[in-house]
Amino acid sequence: MTIYSYTALAVAGLAAGLDLKTHKIPNWLTFSATAVGLCLYLYLQGTAGLLSSAKGLLLGLVVFIIPFALGGMGGGDVKLMGALGAVVGVWGIIEVALFGALWGGLLSLLAILVKRKPAVLRRFSIGLKMLVITQGRAGKEFMLPGEDVVEQERVYVPYGLAIFLGVVTSLLVDILP
Repeated sequence: MTIYSYTALAVAGLAAGLDLKTHKIPNWLTFSATAVGLCLYLYLQGTAGLLSSAKGLLLGLVVFIIPFALGGMGGGDVKLMGALGAVVGVWGIIEVALFGALWGGLLSLLAILVKRKPAVLRRFSIGLKMLVITQGRAGKEFMLPGEDVVEQERVYVPYGLAIFLGVVTSLLVDILP
């Protein structure tokens, strides 16, 4: 494991703990992690490293901007992905995003089942079917219910935990043969 791996693990772990406790990922964490990532790359790899870190930062922000825009996750989650992108670079953030999305889906399903919210799961499956059948023209409103949906149907999933698990999984995949 490299200094980048340790830094990503520490940042994501702290973010997950804060997200579980407060339901927020603070700006002080994401902004300082971004600065650390950019500085690490600049110090260890020069301007080419800084450019690589900046690309990771941008990709990390872009990856979850659509779910954020649709109300599926908070701004702290998006900023955390940007910060991690600055720390692990372009290829690292792609892995973290993919594994984080998988963990996010599993955690969401688990949260729905634990909270016994079959109506949410039913709405999502109807929306997904409509999305496929209409080739993306309809169904989104069922998949991510808007503010007009009764609040009791919403289930909170701490996506900071999913991102942390994505970092851990990414590191394990890189370590294992």
